[in-house]
Amino acid sequence: MPASSPAARLRTAALRALACTVLAGGAGAWALEAADAAEMSPAAAAASKKGLAYLAASQREDGSWPGQYGASDGIVAACCLSFLSAGQVPDRGEYGVNTARCIQFLIKTAQPNGLLYRQTMPGAPMYHHGLAALCLAEAWGMTQDKSIRDVVKRAVELIVSTQNQKGGWRYQPRVSDDDLSVTVMMLMALRAAKDAGIYVPKDVIDSGIEYVKRCHNGKAEGKDGGFAYTPGGESGFARTGAGVLSLQVAGNYRAKEVSEGVEYLISFKPVGTKDPGQEHYFYGQYYAAMGIYQSQSAGEWGRRAWNAWYPAVTKELLGSQQSDGHWNGGFEQYPTAMALLVLNIPYRYLPIYQR
Repeated sequence: MPASSPAARLRTAALRALACTVLAGGAGAWALEAADAAEMSPAAAAASKKGLAYLAASQREDGSWPGQYGASDGIVAACCLSFLSAGQVPDRGEYGVNTARCIQFLIKTAQPNGLLYRQTMPGAPMYHHGLAALCLAEAWGMTQDKSIRDVVKRAVELIVSTQNQKGGWRYQPRVSDDDLSVTVMMLMALRAAKDAGIYVPKDVIDSGIEYVKRCHNGKAEGKDGGFAYTPGGESGFARTGAGVLSLQVAGNYRAKEVSEGVEYLISFKPVGTKDPGQEHYFYGQYYAAMGIYQSQSAGEWGRRAWNAWYPAVTKELLGSQQSDGHWNGGFEQYPTAMALLVLNIPYRYLPIYQR
């Protein structure tokens, strides 16, 4: 394989990252003894391989999966991201053909206005669009495949044109009301596109970040430090992970909203004592793990949090994986894809994983 190929560059970057020592230490409940405790264990690597094999074996020729949701952009994008997170770039590697099928499926669903969604798909259009746009932006950044770029560019233009005056987005591809969940998905897609070299107006990201901050329940106001679904609402585990991650991918690593949000997250199991609940479990674990991982950029407290969280959530995920490699939960293939995205964070293949 040529040294300049996308897969070779990804492998080199990953090996460099894995060679770096993750420092742990300090007093308190987060401290761990092993410096490399947050790297992928052999058991986690085996679970990842088994999960990828399950997705590959059940994928259809057109890039979709069986079931009510398997032929939707959101599910195909989530599964594609899980392949990419293991370094499986299109047409290279053991599952490169599966990744390529996913990407072609998503490209074919693109509408003239840039929307990555078909009317026959279940669920809210902008959820599908956000995940698919993130996936294709990551794929473009990793491969520089020109067939992907124009689709991502139009997808970004749709996101930009549908932001409301408060900086948020909602379920439909039009200027409407807003919520944290959809807004974070749009910000993730925009950041991935920007990092891949596609123009994104700075004021759009800035306005979105301000909206996310308004969803924060700050401790200075006597609240718990978590994030709400909409400004003024109650905090929740999954939405706090989403809020924390979106602020950090926009460069706000040292914002008080981030440190308070991470503190809120680690009060939940598997590190703390609070129960995150089963509703949106895999969605929440994905955002929480990514948000805590990114918090390492803020300093030692972030590294301690990650070194405590990743081994604990890995153990929990390994315990719930089924014998054929999948995870149970709503939206069919979605739990398996999200579990793999959490397990594969130490590979650092996806650009959005890089700090």
